[in-house]
Amino acid sequence: GVSLPEEGKRKEFGLSTFSINNRISVLVLLVLIAIMGIVSYLTIPKESFPSINIPNIFVVTVYPGVSPEDMESLVTRKLEDELSNISDIKNMTSSSAEGYSNINLEFEPSVDIEDALQKVREKVDLAKPELPEDAEEPTVQEINLSEFPIMNVNLSGEYDEVILKEIAEDLQDKIEAIPSVLGVDLTGGTEREVQVDVDLAKMKYYNIAFGDIIQAISNENVTIPGGDISVGTKKFLLRIPGQYEDTKLLEDIVIKGENRSPIYVRDVAKVTFGFKERATYSE
Repeated sequence: GVSLPEEGKRKEFGLSTFSINNRISVLVLLVLIAIMGIVSYLTIPKESFPSINIPNIFVVTVYPGVSPEDMESLVTRKLEDELSNISDIKNMTSSSAEGYSNINLEFEPSVDIEDALQKVREKVDLAKPELPEDAEEPTVQEINLSEFPIMNVNLSGEYDEVILKEIAEDLQDKIEAIPSVLGVDLTGGTEREVQVDVDLAKMKYYNIAFGDIIQAISNENVTIPGGDISVGTKKFLLRIPGQYEDTKLLEDIVIKGENRSPIYVRDVAKVTFGFKERATYSE
């Protein structure tokens, strides 16, 4: 049969019994632990930018005068195909700008940086025959993350470029308002501009030189630079930063008016709002 505990006997736990019988000692011990925790929190050194030991290696290639799209296909992709075969890579990202390719390789924290550098150099050497002959030799270098921002935030979505940049600027303000944040930099996004598309045939008809148009616009606002000039078979393209809210203000600028009816910008050009030509491409 089943035996029952004898009457008057209880099962006891040593720690519980000790705590009940020594309540004052336990309370004093808890207070001491709390005080030690507070003192440790106040005295332990803190850093605004703590050292981050994550093996990161950059592969940089310069190819002057090449568009971002061509850099992506001719250089970046070729290197990525070889580098992707390296083991222990935690993350690989790349960006291609005009005449510039950059690949960032993040390795697992346990990886020895010297071994990683050797592996990357070997893969770059294998990719070199696939690169354009006139491109500069890729450089491989270790990156100290303590010199870089602690966090990067990338924005994308089904919005036009103006709205997306406004969202980014609003987010920048909110992050900067956080007391522990020292600073926030906003990069990327397409810069808005006014585009003056000049008709070469009309310029000849009115005997207008390209410099006359630049001078007339510059006189209206001295902060406007001359901009880039794209020379085509039929027309030139003048780009200036978007200093005007209404294109009609630019169209009404007088280019010439000496001893004859005034010649306006609208007589020789079409003025529209647009965006500055993209200089970088990343994924």
